[in-house]
Amino acid sequence: MKPNSALATAIQTGKQAAWQNRWPGAALWLFGVALIAGYYWFEPIRSGLERIGEVKTRYGILFGIVSTAIFGGLIPSILRVAVDRKVPQAFWGLLIANVIFWAFKGAEIDLFYRFQAWMFGDDSSVKTIASKVSFDALRYGPLMGLLNCVLFYIWQDNGYSFSQTRTALGRNWYVRKVLPALISNWCVWLPSAIMIYSLPLALQLPVQNLILCFWVLVLVFFTTTIEDEAAESIA
Repeated sequence: MKPNSALATAIQTGKQAAWQNRWPGAALWLFGVALIAGYYWFEPIRSGLERIGEVKTRYGILFGIVSTAIFGGLIPSILRVAVDRKVPQAFWGLLIANVIFWAFKGAEIDLFYRFQAWMFGDDSSVKTIASKVSFDALRYGPLMGLLNCVLFYIWQDNGYSFSQTRTALGRNWYVRKVLPALISNWCVWLPSAIMIYSLPLALQLPVQNLILCFWVLVLVFFTTTIEDEAAESIA
C-alpha cells in the first residue's frame, strides 16, 4: 500500500469510528458537562469531588495508580464478562494484564497532569486550558498517551509475543494502526479534555477516571444493543 493511500485509509477509518461512536460520545459529553456544572453550581457534587480531591492530594501518585487500575482495567474487564454472560478461557490473565497496564497508565497520567500544571499553570483561564488541551492532543496523545494503549492491546491480541506483534504491525504501522484511533479519540475526548483541564489539579485525574469509566459503560452497552438489534433483524 502506498503511503498516501495508507494515510487516506487511516483518516477514513478514524472518521468512520468517530461517526459510529457519535451517540456514546454525545452521552459522554453530557455526563462531563453535568459533572463540571455540578462541581461549580451544585454544592453536594462539589463537596463530594473536593473530598475525593483531598484523598488524591494525600496519597498522590498512589491514588492515580490504584484508581486508574480500577476504572481503566478492572471495571471494563468485569463489565465485558457481565455483558457477554460468559467468562473467556483466558479471562484471569487478561484481567491481571489490563489492571497492571492501567496502573502504569495511572502513574503516567498523574505525572503528565502535574507536568502540564508546572508548564502552563493551574488556573482555569482560557489560555491555560487551550494550551493544555493542545499539548495533550498534539504531543502527549500521539507520542505516548494513546500510542502505548494501541501497542499494548495489539501485543495482548497477539499473545504477548513481541515477534507476532511486529508481524501484526507491519509497515506504516503508525498510520494504519495508531492514526485511526487518534482521529477517533480527538473527536470523542477533546471536549472531555477541555472539561478536565477546567478543574483544579487535584481533581483532574479523579474526574478523568470517572469519565473513562462512564465512557466504557456507555460504549459496551451501546455496542451490545447494536449487536442485539442486528441479531434480531437477521432472525
